[in-house]
Amino acid sequence: MTITGIETELTTAATDLLLALLCLAGIFIIGRSPIRRSEKQRALVWIWAFGFLGAAGLLGAAVHGLELPAGRETFLWQPLYLALGWTVSLFAAGVLIDLRSRPLPRWSLAAFPAAGAAFYAATLVFAGAFIVFILYEAAALLFALGAYLYLYFRDRSSYSLWMAAGIAVSIAAAGVQAAGTVSLRIVWEFDHNGIFHLVQAAGVVLLLRGVLPPRVPRTPGPAPGPGPAGR
Repeated sequence: MTITGIETELTTAATDLLLALLCLAGIFIIGRSPIRRSEKQRALVWIWAFGFLGAAGLLGAAVHGLELPAGRETFLWQPLYLALGWTVSLFAAGVLIDLRSRPLPRWSLAAFPAAGAAFYAATLVFAGAFIVFILYEAAALLFALGAYLYLYFRDRSSYSLWMAAGIAVSIAAAGVQAAGTVSLRIVWEFDHNGIFHLVQAAGVVLLLRGVLPPRVPRTPGPAPGPGPAGR
């Protein structure tokens, strides 16, 4: 295996790796944040969502950045599509938890990995598998955008705006990917895949800000009384 000599494939691999590192950082930050007992399920759902997105980024970096035999490259696309399917399905689960303002029933959680697996099965049936992902992702993102705008106007909660902003950026990223003809040179050449990853990385940062619990200000303790008088 050698590193590819195609510049746009290298920048796509590098931005895939950037996306994976951001997701890893997000998992670490969520895991280290103070989380109330009632929000444990929400945190775990988002940790897994970022985890699968990061795994897809690592696999994408290998597929785009390395010269692989055709059979091995085809093989790597399979877990990549499955990871993307689970990312979007867990994303939808996170949105529903916020809409309900309480955890989902445990029995219902199995439906979301099943939906991701169904998406993966669709990629095996239809040609142009990434377009299938774009359509699948777009449906989930449009639902999520409407949900968080509704939550903002209902509760005026700042986290809803962060989530809506992250979703709007993710929709823009999906649009860049679907266009397929966009390119940009910033020192190196980026094609639509690399630009998609860069825009999606900004979306991940905004989503992470919305997922994190608000900082609770430290409650000041009682003012110290006068100490013993010195001589």
